[in-house]
Amino acid sequence: MGNYNDFAAEYAEKTKLLEQKSRNHYYSHLPLILNNKKILDVGCGSGQDAVYYSKRGAKVYGIDISEKEIEMAQNLGVGHFVVGTMNKLPYDSDSFDYVTSFYALQASNNIEQTISEMIRVTKSRGTILIQTKHPFRNLIEGWKNNNKMDYYSPGNVTSHILNKTITLNEPSHTVMEYLSSTILSKVRLMSFEEHSDFPASEEIVSGLVYPTYLILKFHKL
Repeated sequence: MGNYNDFAAEYAEKTKLLEQKSRNHYYSHLPLILNNKKILDVGCGSGQDAVYYSKRGAKVYGIDISEKEIEMAQNLGVGHFVVGTMNKLPYDSDSFDYVTSFYALQASNNIEQTISEMIRVTKSRGTILIQTKHPFRNLIEGWKNNNKMDYYSPGNVTSHILNKTITLNEPSHTVMEYLSSTILSKVRLMSFEEHSDFPASEEIVSGLVYPTYLILKFHKL
C-alpha cells in the first residue's frame, strides 16, 4: 500500500482544486440523485467524495488504511468511516448499491483481489466505479525514477506530485490486472476511459501526451 498516512492533511488540501476537473467527470458516471442509496467509498481518504455523495442523499460508508485520513473523514460527520485494507473489506456480501474508489486502487498490492472484494460487497445489478492511476503512467514513472524497464514485471514505482512536494511509493500494475478474466466473469464492463490530468500528475517527459488515469465502470451480474 502507499504511504498516504505521512502527509494526509497536506494531500487533502493540495488535491482539492487540482483534481476537481477529473472528479467532476468521475461523478458524471453516477446519478445526480442518490437518495437512500448505500455507497461504500474504498480508499476514501479524508472524505472529499463522501461529502459529495452525502449531499445527494446517499448513506455513505468509507474505508481507508490511513488512520489520519479516516480521522479527518470522521470529523466531517457525513458517514461511517473505518480504518482497514481494501483487500479484505469488513462488510457483508451484497450490501451496497454503489461501491466507488477515486485514485486509490493504484496503492493496492493485489488489484484483482481488491476489485473482487468491491464486487462481493455490491448488490446484484449494483455499480462499481473506479478512477485510478493509469499503468502507462506507472511505466513512464518507473523508467524515469526507478530504472524499471519492464512493464510486466512487478515492482515499486516512485511518483512525485503537486510540484514534487509529495513523493509516493506504490506498486506497479498492468491494465490486465484491472480487467482480468476473474473480474469480468462477475461483472459487465459498462465504461472504460483513459484521460490525462496534468498538472495534478507530474509530466515525466516534456511534450509527451499519455494517459495518467483510467476510469472503469462495472455493473455486477
